[in-house]
Amino acid sequence: MSEIFKYFESEIKIMSAVKRELVPIIIVKEIIDQKRELERILSKHKVKEPEEIEKEIEEGKLPEHPSYEDFLSALALRSNIEEMKKLASDLIGEI
Repeated sequence: MSEIFKYFESEIKIMSAVKRELVPIIIVKEIIDQKRELERILSKHKVKEPEEIEKEIEEGKLPEHPSYEDFLSALALRSNIEEMKKLASDLIGEI
């Protein structure tokens, strides 16, 4: 095996190890960012759960636009956060 091949093989192994360690950190940062955005949307409408936005729209307490878009965004953010928490937990368990 040539020296250059050994060098690149070694570098790839190092990069792979670093990547495995960085991915959970990146995911945790994304969870934090998405939680902040979810909290911003919920506090904008003075509610604790996305479904409360939909309920207030149905009751005529909030205008449909842009409240419904906020409701959908909040649902998506909450779902993403839960999925990323599971992924981060699995990845951290592998380290």
